[in-house]
Amino acid sequence: MADLDPARLAQAYVDEVRAEVASLGAPIKVVGLISQNDGPSMAYARATRSKFDAVGIEYELRPVARLDLEDAIERANSDPGVHGIFIYFPIFHNEQDVYLRNLVDYRKDIEAGTHYWTRKLYANDRLAIDGDPRFKAVIPCTPLAVIKMLTGAGVYPAEQPEPIAGKQVTIFNRSEVNGRPLAVMMSNDGARVYSFDINGPLLFEHARPSEIEIDRAEALRHSDIVITGVPSASFPRIRADEIKPDAVCVNFSSYPNFADDIESQASIFIPRVGPMTVAMVMRNTLRLFRTFHHKPA
Repeated sequence: MADLDPARLAQAYVDEVRAEVASLGAPIKVVGLISQNDGPSMAYARATRSKFDAVGIEYELRPVARLDLEDAIERANSDPGVHGIFIYFPIFHNEQDVYLRNLVDYRKDIEAGTHYWTRKLYANDRLAIDGDPRFKAVIPCTPLAVIKMLTGAGVYPAEQPEPIAGKQVTIFNRSEVNGRPLAVMMSNDGARVYSFDINGPLLFEHARPSEIEIDRAEALRHSDIVITGVPSASFPRIRADEIKPDAVCVNFSSYPNFADDIESQASIFIPRVGPMTVAMVMRNTLRLFRTFHHKPA
């Protein structure tokens, strides 16, 4: 079974960003807003800052009380010296998080989670600015990280117009920032995608969702690619005997969504994509800077 190291695969993208930042000769600044007080969240935030600093992008980490976060976003939006905003979710664990995410100026939305970018994704609109082919739209960083990991694994040939045509895919997660964008992207690339969340399954074909009657067992039995992003320890882990022989399995949750025996059946198992996600955030930062903030001499 192939073993893919996300840190190793991400390094090529990180090196590209570092080289482009150096060639610009202009300062780029990102502000990370964090309201969680727990140690692991702060450790992750500091690690992210270190990675940005290493490629020449200034990353200012701002701890903010959660009730002050709205004002902090507005200040970062209005500051011309800030070119990107990253927020460490979840904060309220409810719809208020959606509201806060969409307060970010889309020109500084390096996570690509605001409605401006998700609408473009769902419409398969590849342009950042309507009618201007010079600048490409940005894509939510974790879904893009999953695609890049699959490309690195050799199962997503990027040079083809529909690189996964005829493939069956099951995704456990339908959030507006991760699972649903991923389902749209993969169905646009030719796959038939079964999307599961707590409200049941949907089928995505050519970015269009439809109702479908299918259960977990049947979906897994027929899927060439299985992707999980369930942020819960109570999710019943997917076992080797549930998946198709030689299926490709990817987990982007911080929780293990696959059983320990999954490697006995999967041809490729990718248990995490975190380093690639950070690399895609850097890539988005550079793309937004070039599109909206950089004024060449």
